Parts: sequence; C-alpha cells; structure tokens
Amino acid sequence: MSTSTTDLKLIYLIISEQEFLLQHALDKLKARVSEVADIDFNYEVFEGESASADAIMAACNTLPFASERRLVVVRNVEKLSKEGIDALTKYAEDPSPTTVLALAATKLAKNTRLFKVVEKLGGVVERKTPKGLEFQRKVISMAAEQGKQLDPVAAEVLVAATGENLRTVSAELQKLVSFIGARGQITREDVDKVSSDTAKLKVWEFTDALADRDCGRALRVAANLLGAGESVYGLHAMGLRTVRDLIAARSMIDRGLGSAVEIGRALGKPDWMVKRLPRQARGFSGSELVSLLKEAAVSEENMKTSRDARLALELWIVKVCGD
Repeated sequence: MSTSTTDLKLIYLIISEQEFLLQHALDKLKARVSEVADIDFNYEVFEGESASADAIMAACNTLPFASERRLVVVRNVEKLSKEGIDALTKYAEDPSPTTVLALAATKLAKNTRLFKVVEKLGGVVERKTPKGLEFQRKVISMAAEQGKQLDPVAAEVLVAATGENLRTVSAELQKLVSFIGARGQITREDVDKVSSDTAKLKVWEFTDALADRDCGRALRVAANLLGAGESVYGLHAMGLRTVRDLIAARSMIDRGLGSAVEIGRALGKPDWMVKRLPRQARGFSGSELVSLLKEAAVSEENMKTSRDARLALELWIVKVCGD
C-alpha cells in the first residue's frame, strides 16, 4: 500500500538509546516520504552538535521541489543549543504543511516543551532497547529479514559474543549471511567461525572482570568497549545483568545448590555460559549484592541526569568491584 501525504505526520520525535534502532526508524520514514517526494532534491540532514537554528528553520520552511513533501532530519537533537531547541519548539507549534521534520535523539526528557508539543501531535516514537530473551528474539528477526533462519542457540552465542548492541550484531549478521551463502540456516558453528574474536573477548572480559571484582581490568575493558561504539547504557545493562545473575547464584549456593548445572537451569542459560558464576558469586555476600543492585538504580539515574554519564558508570563499576 502506497503512502499518501495524509499518512505522514509533520513532525516525528524518534527516541532510542540504540543507534541501530534510531537509524532503522529513520530509514523507514525516509522510505515512506520517498513515495510522495523526490528525495534527491527534498532531503536535508543536520547534526545537533553543529547545526544552527537558522539553518534548520530555513530548511523546514523551504517549499518542496516538484513534490508534495520534503524531509528534514535533525540527529542528536539533545545536543542542540538552547536556541536550537527553542526554535524547534516554536516551529512545532505551527509547522510547515509541506515538510516532514524528523528529530532523532538518544534521550529527551518528557517534561520538556519540545517533547510535549510533538507528543500532542502524535509524533513521538520510542524504540526501547530489547533485553534478555527479547533481545535474542530481535536478533532472530533481523536474520529473518535477510532471508536466514538463526538457530536460537546460535542467537544466544552471537549475543554473548557481541553484547547487547544491535549495530554490532547487525554487522556480525552481515558477515554470517555472506559466510553461509545459499544455505538457509545460521548455526552455532557458523557463529563460532565468523563472529569477531575481539568482541567475544571484550564482552566476556568485562562481565568476568566485574564478577571477579577486578576493578582495573573492568575499567580498561569498559573503556575499550566505549571506544568501539558501545553505549554507557549498554555497558550498564550488561553489568546489571551480571549482578542479578550473581544474586541468583549466591541465593542458590546459600541453599546448597551451587553447581553450574543447577544455576544454569535456574537462570535458563547453558552450562558453558555460567561455569564461572558459582566461584564468582562466592566472592560476594547476599546483602552486599542486594546493596549493589540498589546502587545500580541510583547510578542509572545519575547517568541520565549527569553531564558525564561515563563517569557515573565508572563509579558504579568501582563500587561493584570494591571489597
């Protein structure tokens, strides 16, 4: 079914902590607009860090060329100057009827005037990062979009190798699709052969260092992952999941059920994934782990409100590793 101009809203605010999900949503919107517009002549992109309010407003108020609509994208809206945010908010109250404006942000407080105005227009699109089994199902669906069936065990191994970063997973999937050629199913063996050894080492090294209370190693690996494109929120999520696994393992140990097989069965994970967990859990007391779980919520809030989210993450890592 083709898109009509009435199907398109005049302003979208697309929010996601995952760059992959942001880009995927923007690509879908661009495809929809291209059905009613010649994108080659009616498409402009601005970066929040460097764009001026005047330039964005000029683009939004420019009439489309030989088309019904034009598309203007502003990425990293949260990094716009106050002048830029104010200009967008004012524009959103009376937008051009021939422009589709897409604002992309990793986060934007719901109590801001900009968020409220766009929400009133029905244009807020939030793409939350899937977690745990939901993340694995997302990875399986990404493979299906490329005409391949990803074995559930292979999906689990792939996520373990790359971490919960959809951009990294997408890159690994592309390599896997090329590797298996015409074959329809991606197996665990394929993932073992193709998936980046560096990614495997870094992700596992970070969670292991955290569970081993090796502060220096955890901070070093975290820095490497951040430098490779992992978000502070993605790392925090991995660390939080590790603490939760440690709590479950510690509880089972206290009840006399401390083998990797028993813990793996309780967590719904294969034995190989939790083989270190019993030893690591014995390095914490139950009350200590509960306290760290509470600290995780505090650190997450600090990450969202602080000017230096990375520092807030690193301080939490130090607390987890502290004796």
